[in-house]
Amino acid sequence: MLKVLPMILVSVFLISCAGTQTIPEPESPGAWLYQERCTKCHGLPGVTRHTPEQWDHLLVMMSGFMQERGIEFPDQEKELIRDYLHRNAK
Repeated sequence: MLKVLPMILVSVFLISCAGTQTIPEPESPGAWLYQERCTKCHGLPGVTRHTPEQWDHLLVMMSGFMQERGIEFPDQEKELIRDYLHRNAK
């Protein structure tokens, strides 16, 4: 049993770290909204995963999905998220 305990502890640590993602400008309003809004329906995609143009397209698509589900997504929030994504895109 004592031999298994360290393996269990390491496994728990690794699993807990696997879901942790650091994002640029974590204290900015755009980063906060990005995390808050974009995890309502799915996991948080990496900010550098797309170009600014790709993010623009994805924001339009996601806005449509949110509207279909009756989730409010005000233009001011979209603009903050868009600006944040553009500043940190690949």
